[in-house]
Amino acid sequence: MEYVNHNGRIILSGCLIINENKEVLLLYRKGHNHYETPGGKVHLEECKEKGVVTVDDLAKTAEREVFEELGDKIKIEKLKYFGEIEFIIPDGRLAIAHKFITKIVSGEPKINEANLFLKMDWLPLKHLGKYPISPDLKRLLPELKSLC
Repeated sequence: MEYVNHNGRIILSGCLIINENKEVLLLYRKGHNHYETPGGKVHLEECKEKGVVTVDDLAKTAEREVFEELGDKIKIEKLKYFGEIEFIIPDGRLAIAHKFITKIVSGEPKINEANLFLKMDWLPLKHLGKYPISPDLKRLLPELKSLC
């Protein structure tokens, strides 16, 4: 599968799933030993126009990744664009992560990719910095506090 990159940077898209208690649902990734949002790389075939990545393309990727990682038995609200952050992924490559905000409308999330994730937890947004979180979430902490 071919992935989109921009000037050598990997393009990622993911979701901040937030509940009424101001907690965010995060997955604990094996090997990286940190929590991260459901999300992943943008596939070339997800883009409407070759060489151009739109917010709609990013939303499509984020939604696909939510269902791949948390199961297709959940329903989520329409995604709202939150922002982007440039960071270095654990293997040393540059990446740009685009984040969307959503809520679970119905269903129970479950880890669908047990080979990648050890557990999932609802973590309080206001204390997120106290947990081992992914590099992109660390860089987004100031903006995330505005959601508290």
